[in-house]
Amino acid sequence: MSEEAEADAAVTTTAHAALARAHYLTQDPHLTHVPGDITVQQRAYDAALDLFKRGDYQGAINGFSAFVKAYPRSPLASSAHYWMGNAQYARRDYRGSIATQRQMLKEFPDSSKAPDALLNIASAQSDLGDNAAARRTLEELIAKYPKSEAGTRARQRLGGR
Repeated sequence: MSEEAEADAAVTTTAHAALARAHYLTQDPHLTHVPGDITVQQRAYDAALDLFKRGDYQGAINGFSAFVKAYPRSPLASSAHYWMGNAQYARRDYRGSIATQRQMLKEFPDSSKAPDALLNIASAQSDLGDNAAARRTLEELIAKYPKSEAGTRARQRLGGR
């Protein structure tokens, strides 16, 4: 086996172990957070993000979904929602992406990912052919986060306003 294949196998094994732990934790409906277990959370999050980076978008969606079920109050939960929405977008599930990003905005309105989530929603709306909704979302983004990088990109998309 080549070094690259061994590295891929090791990453996949680590990802599956972390995701299995997150899935196991979702089996108890009363368990919403493992206090002090941030390293397990970080590993599960990193495993799902690694799947995203490797182009395994369905695996990433599954991983992030298991993560937010296992750790809904984690400091990483808003990012997990954000990346899950991006994975859905990459799979051209634009409606799913919009719903996931909107859920993130509802549950974590102060997230640092909020401006980018709105930009992603506008992209998905545009890809669905709903340019009026995309424009409204870009205007909302500019109004709420005028100094953000996403706000600058929104202004550019709207023709430099």
